[in-house]
Amino acid sequence: MENTLDVINNLIKLNYDRVAGFEKASSDLEEDSRGIVAVFNKLAGESREYIADLTAVSEQYGGEPADSTSTSGDLHRAWIDIKSTITGGGLGAILAECERGEDAIKAAYREALKPGNELNYEITEMLQRQQQGISESHDLIKSLRDQVNAEENDTEVEDGPIDVGDYQTEKDQFVAQPSYEGAAGEYENEATLVPEPESIEQEEAWQEQQADASGNNKLMEFFVDELKDLLWAERELVETLPDLAEAATSEELRNAFEMHLAETETHVSRLEQVFGILGLEVDSRKCDAMAGIIDEGDEIISATEDGTAQRDVGLIFAGQKAEHYEIASYGGMIALARTLGYYEVAELFATTLDEEKTADAKLTEIAENQANYAASTEPAED
Repeated sequence: MENTLDVINNLIKLNYDRVAGFEKASSDLEEDSRGIVAVFNKLAGESREYIADLTAVSEQYGGEPADSTSTSGDLHRAWIDIKSTITGGGLGAILAECERGEDAIKAAYREALKPGNELNYEITEMLQRQQQGISESHDLIKSLRDQVNAEENDTEVEDGPIDVGDYQTEKDQFVAQPSYEGAAGEYENEATLVPEPESIEQEEAWQEQQADASGNNKLMEFFVDELKDLLWAERELVETLPDLAEAATSEELRNAFEMHLAETETHVSRLEQVFGILGLEVDSRKCDAMAGIIDEGDEIISATEDGTAQRDVGLIFAGQKAEHYEIASYGGMIALARTLGYYEVAELFATTLDEEKTADAKLTEIAENQANYAASTEPAED
């Protein structure tokens, strides 16, 4: 337990550092007209929430939670060091230093979640949620830094505001290229974003250029293939979700599947709209990953008894596997759409991604609040 409290306190201190770092960055942008201060304030507020949650856990286990920033020379000095280098820098330099701080806190959460720390399930789940938020924040800062650098390097484009309206309201509408952090936590393959057009004329010129290049653009070819996969997957789910709803034991699970069916029908329409935006005929190709998940759902229905909580648990597993596949797919497609310059498409995908995440969270709620426990009390079949 002493080790657990040390882990918690280290993260509390680093989150205090992070709040102080973003506050310092905001104070140096008092004349900011681009909305960046609002982003910094939002991320500082995020860490305040994390501090509150971490402090509650520390107190629950009889610890004395940290109540200030770190003072040692370890990893937690990162944000403190950054505060001293921000003053006097331009926006690009400030964002670059903030990204360094985000790198540090990401590393700290990876270290905290190593199996050797032997954290219990409750604490691990909380830290994983915070880690996800930190990762999304890092990607947001990186995207803004890339955009500012692109503007500063383009001497032919007059200074103009960065469009951060979405970031001020819904941080998670920005999604980076999927990354894998292995044992060493070193591999990350994030997308390089094309700066968003500042005028209709610039966007039209880019779209014309993209259309001309699409025939031999390998990234565009991959993007369209994945679009076809997604359309097939969503159409199959439209056919499958009624069967899952009918097989569900609890009314709440049945309602969740029926609600997501209506959303999935909308997802199909959005994908068909994307084909139109790209100037392509609507087409699909079999998605082997989704086909396997659907087959598994059919097997669960066949292998479990009607009217049991065990069946609901199995259906939730199958449903969440489908959701996780779609969440990963739409996340990657948002990044690719932005890289290719299709910002309208990225916005459509971001809306769908939010709905997929909400559906996944609902299934988790049903599992944790009723299905898992109910299944644990059912007697095994003879």
